[in-house]
Amino acid sequence: MRYRILHIAAIAVLSGCVKEIPYNPDNQATPLPAMHCFITPDSILTVDCRLTAPFGSKDMPVANAFFSIHKTNQTKDTSLYKGKGIHLFGSNSLKAGDTFIFLGKVNGKTFSISEIVPRGVVIKTFDTTRQLIPGIGLAFSVAVWFDDDAVFDNHYRCYLYKTSYRYVYDYTGKLSDSFLQKDLISLYSDDLAAVDNDYNNYSSREVIFSDATFNGVKKYMVFYTSDPLLKTATERPVGIEFHLENISKSLFSFYNTRNAHIWQQQSISQLPGKIMGNVPGAYGVVGAYTADYRKVVLRR
Repeated sequence: MRYRILHIAAIAVLSGCVKEIPYNPDNQATPLPAMHCFITPDSILTVDCRLTAPFGSKDMPVANAFFSIHKTNQTKDTSLYKGKGIHLFGSNSLKAGDTFIFLGKVNGKTFSISEIVPRGVVIKTFDTTRQLIPGIGLAFSVAVWFDDDAVFDNHYRCYLYKTSYRYVYDYTGKLSDSFLQKDLISLYSDDLAAVDNDYNNYSSREVIFSDATFNGVKKYMVFYTSDPLLKTATERPVGIEFHLENISKSLFSFYNTRNAHIWQQQSISQLPGKIMGNVPGAYGVVGAYTADYRKVVLRR
């Protein structure tokens, strides 16, 4: 009985420490543009441009905006508004290694961003196996060889997709349907380059690293996933797809701080840090990358 009384008293004390803060809409900051543009050669370029919104409200698409890409003082590509905050470029003349200026005009305010499209990245060799990983067990792993350009400071991003058949059962437990689904799954690496980037502690869905530890050297790296990639009653994995990107420094900073921000939002002991963008007077990022990928069919 004594312990029960003490327990009730403890709850009462803790409850007294909780202070309810009323929501005041007047404390909301002035809406600012938030835009993202991820540029890669030989692809359709889009800009997603919106205004930040008060808590509990939907963001607001920005139609009053115009964007253009310039090389050697010549306008190469321009955007057209397609609705819902999406601005579509009619062409994409950028190639790996190009230096360009990204000009924007949003709600009457202009800005410019200087960027370089990273050199093309190519996966030279690619192999898969299973290896024993502490804390995971026998894990599916991929070994990758690629060349690093010694002239530039390169930054890389890797991620892994799983394609699988998903099974649907009716109320009697009988298989009634199946469909093919593609999911982003966990990816890790114990390589020095990956461990050297502390921000990798904030994400299990991608590995981000620079060439600071291997500049100019042909790089061999091993990655692994905690996904068992085994057939179950609800799914049958049929393939994996490994992506390697050479990303601009602006994207390197953006992805790292974005992952930290999302992680810290879920923590009761940390305040979310600032996401590093490069758009003057706005949130978001304009960055460039080149990419290569490999597919592997999982045979059962």
